[in-house]
Amino acid sequence: MPQDVEEQVALSAQVVEQNLSIGDRVHEPRPIDHLAGFRTRKAAEAAGEELVAAGYRIDGLRRRFLTVWLEFSAVTAVDHDSAAAFTREVVGIVNRHGGSYDGWGGFVMTGDDEDR
Repeated sequence: MPQDVEEQVALSAQVVEQNLSIGDRVHEPRPIDHLAGFRTRKAAEAAGEELVAAGYRIDGLRRRFLTVWLEFSAVTAVDHDSAAAFTREVVGIVNRHGGSYDGWGGFVMTGDDEDR
């Protein structure tokens, strides 16, 4: 059954709010990791091809028990508008291939980050 896109967008908004509460500069792009599970390697690979075409990088594909996990990433800001946009895009792609989106995460950017 396809995931509810708006439910996933609401979950993304909670992550953004959590990041904002600890001083994250959410408008600054950074690598964001995503994870999605599929029943078959073929479905995961097909979703991966579509994700690459949409500008994502495939970081891993591995089976664990009955699920094939696809790890992918992109450099993006994580403000409300950006997070909602990439969540809608990713959930749409994952749904088309019968997968289940497990969410996103990345480094929090606070202070002036001159230490990088």
